[in-house]
Order: sequence, then structure tokens, then C-alpha cells
Amino acid sequence: MRIVVFFSGTGTNLESIIHNQKKYGYEVCACFTNNPQAGGIHICEDHGLECKVIDNNHFTDRVEYDKEIDLYLNSIEPDFIILAGYMRIFSSCLVDNWEGQIVNIHPSLLPKYPGLNTHQRALDAGDKYHGTTIHFVTSELDDGPIIRQESFEIEPSDDPNSLMDKIKEIEHRIYPETISFLNK
Repeated sequence: MRIVVFFSGTGTNLESIIHNQKKYGYEVCACFTNNPQAGGIHICEDHGLECKVIDNNHFTDRVEYDKEIDLYLNSIEPDFIILAGYMRIFSSCLVDNWEGQIVNIHPSLLPKYPGLNTHQRALDAGDKYHGTTIHFVTSELDDGPIIRQESFEIEPSDDPNSLMDKIKEIEHRIYPETISFLNK
């Protein structure tokens, strides 16, 4: 199974996915970022992986930008597109073209807290549990079919940073494992 990993930032989930590809039997055939300054680019270089960079700031129209992404994806023909900290919302035309092949990881127990600031929102609501969700991407933000969730109990001493650290630890463990089951 061939995957392309999309990211926008430091690439911590990207690195975990790359490190575990042999263990879980998938191949990272390429990577993609919208951010020419993303730290994850160096991770790709360190592992000898192609990283396509298309800066979204050079486009005024989201659909035109996504058409460029679609051309790129068609040129590499991945089995799945794995979003690992990719901070852009796809237009429906791109989602429709790759329906059932785009997977995202989100730092909340969906359907709670789609979008940003999930850790603070869980704390503000007084939630007893917090966690992460792996789901298929649809045209609705963070609303696709859930593949897997994992949670933990929020401690009284937790703050947004400690919750983020706990989430990252879980994500680095379960995302590579879950990717391996996508093709089955």
C-alpha cells in the first residue's frame, strides 16, 4: 500500500509514520506540504523522500490550489492520502476526486470539538476525557466516518500543553498502526 503524507508544520506525526512503515507494511511514496517553511521538509530530506511543496499563498482561489494538488496526486497515484497536521481545508472537488482515500487525525473525540483549539475547549467544558480521532475526510470539516478513537482521563493538573503532549504520544502510536489496516 502506497501513501502520501500531507503536513504543514513540524512533522512529528510524519516522522512516526515514516519510522513505522516497514513495521506496519505500508510505503510512504511521497510527502506534500503547503508551507515552504515547514519543519517536516527536513524530515523528508533526512529519509530521502520526495516532498512536493506548493505554497498556498501563491493562489487566491482554494479550488485552483486544490486542482494543483489533484494533478500532483494523479501523477503519483497513492492508495491513500494521510493528513498529519495538514492545516488546510480541502475543497469539495478534491475530496470528491479522492473519496474514501483521504484520512485525517484530529486532536479531539469527534464529534466533539471539530476545528481548532480542541485542548482548551475540552478544559473549558470540564470534560472528564480527551483524546484523538482518526477519520475519513468528507466535505464537512472533521465530520467523516470514524476509523478509530483513543482517549485518556483529564487530570486536574492538565492544561492545553499537557493535553497536547498526551495526544501526540497517542497519535504517534496509533496512526501508523491504523494506516496498516486501511487496505484490508
